[in-house]
Amino acid sequence: MIRILVAFFVLLGSVYLGIQLNHDPGYVLIAINHWTVETTLWVMLFSLLLLFLIFHFLLQLCHKVAKAPRALCEWNSKRLAQKAQATTRKGLIEYSEGYWHKAKNHLIQALPNTDTPLLNYLTAARAAQKMGDSQQRDHYLREAQHCMPEAKIAVELTQAQLQLANRQWEQALATLRHLQDLAPRHPYVLKLLMNLYEEVRDWPQLIALLPDLKKCQVISEHDYEQLQKNTYQRAIIDLTRQHQDEAVTNLFHSLPKSLAYNADIVSAYVRYLYEKQEYSEAEALLRRCLRKEFDAQLIDLYGLFYNNEQQLSFAESLLKKNPHSASLYLCLGRLCVAQHLWGKAKHYLQQSNELNPTPSAYNELGKLYEKLNDSLQACENFRKGLELTINTN
Repeated sequence: MIRILVAFFVLLGSVYLGIQLNHDPGYVLIAINHWTVETTLWVMLFSLLLLFLIFHFLLQLCHKVAKAPRALCEWNSKRLAQKAQATTRKGLIEYSEGYWHKAKNHLIQALPNTDTPLLNYLTAARAAQKMGDSQQRDHYLREAQHCMPEAKIAVELTQAQLQLANRQWEQALATLRHLQDLAPRHPYVLKLLMNLYEEVRDWPQLIALLPDLKKCQVISEHDYEQLQKNTYQRAIIDLTRQHQDEAVTNLFHSLPKSLAYNADIVSAYVRYLYEKQEYSEAEALLRRCLRKEFDAQLIDLYGLFYNNEQQLSFAESLLKKNPHSASLYLCLGRLCVAQHLWGKAKHYLQQSNELNPTPSAYNELGKLYEKLNDSLQACENFRKGLELTINTN
């Protein structure tokens, strides 16, 4: 509706202007030296308007011609950037598909014009490692750090990951310790250090790292508890193998309260005490732990040696709360054998097999029947134990 009104008024104005031009065209005289120009007023006005438009057009043309080199340069830069982005995308796809060599070449090819040089260098470094070229990998990592110094932590984290994957333990440790100096509470740095110490079985360093792992919540609470337990247990086992008696004792007595009665750790330490023939200390430790909480693994260890007459009484006192424990009956059977209580030993061992038949219980019964000169029953129990072992495996 508005357009129709505008068109109507324009048409009306044009008609009015035509009538005025026809009625009074006006007169203009311009004299310059010997030159004179005579025309109507309206022709003069239209001529001036036309000259203005021509002059304006020429100015615009000159401006565009002056800007042409810059516009051409910008267009070319944009074209090269788009091409670099396409080449980078192609390289990333090839890396994901496992075409390491092609991926590396395309990522490096895109570098002069890409707006993601860090991504290109880091992915090219990963591709170089997949190809087994550690030297080229390190070269790309150096270039990545050079092109973006503010991304030092990101570059070194990638370097540490690749060194760990390549089992370059010493180099990875040096990189991670440098990172730890730069960012002491960085969760991923701590996690990589944790993985490294586990791989090289450096339990003392991992034990020292545990508080930071918990404070920075690097792993879940459940995983932390499992890691803490496994670390102390493996440390005791390794120190035992290395015959570092003082270190084993000091480590066990410095356990966190939450692990002081842990069955796996106590078992590892008790086995160490058995090797050192410290039977009294082992028996006292097992007694304390079993009083606190019954455990099949610990009661099994309790029956492997005979130290004093109180052992049998203590083990029998556990029956009240654990009447259905096959491990407890096996322990009682062994202790009765050690005291030459053949009848009780036979009863306990048979009860153990009724609850849960095991090769160990059948073996103990076989040896008991040998002592009783019953070779037929001895052979039968040895056979059952062997058969159970074969079926289990």
